[in-house]
Amino acid sequence: MPGVVRTVVLGLLIAVLGASPAWADWTTYHADPGRSGLDRSGGAPGPFGAAWSAPLAGKVEAEPLAYQGLVIVATEGNDLYGLDAASGHVVWHANGGPAVPATNLPCGSISPTVGITSTPVIDPANGELLAVADLLDAGNRAHHTLIAYNARTGAELFRRNVDPPGATPENQLQRAALNVSSGNVLIGYGGNDGDCASYLGYLVSTSEAAASTAVNVWKAPSSNGDAIWGTGGVAVDGAQNAFAATGNGFDTKAFDHGESLVKYDANARELDYFAPSSWSSDNANDLDLGSVAPELLPGGLAFQGGKNGNGYLLDTTHLGGIGGQVFSAPVCASFGADAFAGQTIYVACADGIRALSVDITNRRFTSLWHGPSNANGPPIIAGGLVWVTAFNNSRLYGLDPQTGAVRVNQSTPSMVHFTSPTADNGRLFLATDASVEAYTIGASTPGTPVGVGAPEPPLGPAPPTVNPPSRSGCGRLSFRLDRARQTRIVRVAVYLGHRRLTHRRGRRLLKASIIAPRAGSFSLRVVETTRLGHRFTVTVRFRNCHQVVAHSRRRRHR
Repeated sequence: MPGVVRTVVLGLLIAVLGASPAWADWTTYHADPGRSGLDRSGGAPGPFGAAWSAPLAGKVEAEPLAYQGLVIVATEGNDLYGLDAASGHVVWHANGGPAVPATNLPCGSISPTVGITSTPVIDPANGELLAVADLLDAGNRAHHTLIAYNARTGAELFRRNVDPPGATPENQLQRAALNVSSGNVLIGYGGNDGDCASYLGYLVSTSEAAASTAVNVWKAPSSNGDAIWGTGGVAVDGAQNAFAATGNGFDTKAFDHGESLVKYDANARELDYFAPSSWSSDNANDLDLGSVAPELLPGGLAFQGGKNGNGYLLDTTHLGGIGGQVFSAPVCASFGADAFAGQTIYVACADGIRALSVDITNRRFTSLWHGPSNANGPPIIAGGLVWVTAFNNSRLYGLDPQTGAVRVNQSTPSMVHFTSPTADNGRLFLATDASVEAYTIGASTPGTPVGVGAPEPPLGPAPPTVNPPSRSGCGRLSFRLDRARQTRIVRVAVYLGHRRLTHRRGRRLLKASIIAPRAGSFSLRVVETTRLGHRFTVTVRFRNCHQVVAHSRRRRHR
């Protein structure tokens, strides 16, 4: 089709599709239709460490998906990549067409182009990968297009316009993650960041079948606002009912479905709704209920947070209208999506992740712990830990699910807001501004942090992460080079005293790793040289395989 490019590396494709590991697959945002964020792949626990890094041609807002040995990621340039989960090599690549320049939109926070913003969805029943791309047509106008691909090969299957009838496409951002219900794709719409121009909340339902062109639409009963914009998008229960939360409306007198949790059938017909009693003041103060996706729980319950700082426990069989919650209590202002496992909800709080203990029988929740204040991304549960990003500080945390204690503290390349990782078969995949980073994950030894707890140096490489000790030393030390904030790194060397342990050259180096020389106390120097001739040095001291101090300096290489 015109404007579509697809590249397949045949040798890798055969290797991946014939691979022997059993992948549980992460086919939708936060793993399953109910948005639990729980990895069920059963990968064997192992030490935390960097596995690979894959550069991408474009910024990533969507969460990666994992499917049959592939990691699938979408970009704001309308590119989709199928990466080998074991190595990061490109197995297939497809481009849906020209993305919309940010300057064509009335406002927003995504630049330089807006393409595929939402997390796509894979229907495991037929292997279809479904994504919504913001495309620029020949008349320089934007349109939202559903494109279906073969998830194993990247071959395009069909495309269909899914702009809500009567909407101005430039005013509508499709950020909410897609979901599938009874053979239909569910697509939520809101406005651009900044609440500019005139926009509405819409839920579009359209068939996965190529032969069907039917598009059913729920339109918020409002003159403006009521966006379905939370990153986690629409949640779907076992009966194929869909649930989506809306943001603020602009009417403080007549209720217009702003600040609501709405229940739909698979065709986007409204069945029920809930709104807090504070909906009017929440509208007036931009305190969106829809800043976070609903979290579906056992026992016919749902948990809904939002910007107003409260958490609401709801009966999904009877949402109760205004003030209809079965329980509520102050929690935090939350964004994106939460996670759930056992009897615990892990809430994506703006001031740091919180854990809540849920009593399903008595329909109550209580606070358990509060994590690091900058750990504010949507969490997931994998490898015995709760994983959460500090997207404003370029860090990845692995937390003890019982106590919130930090077990992994890893520096990362820069990320967009609301970044959430993906996990499958013993690996964790993190989309950054322009790459996918892969890590091996596992339950750490209690009380022993893995990774680096000290702040990142302002220049030069991120300090090393350390795997648990081996019998001969401290294991492998991995050095991820902070190329996201500086110019291209072309040479890196690691020294123990005057002895050089490793030395690499390249056009764009991303990382280096060595086997630690011994298990006692020692200091390492990591020296990076940029293509402009600047040299960065980080000196890191270790005692019994634990970092005790790090400092950095920069000088011009002559």
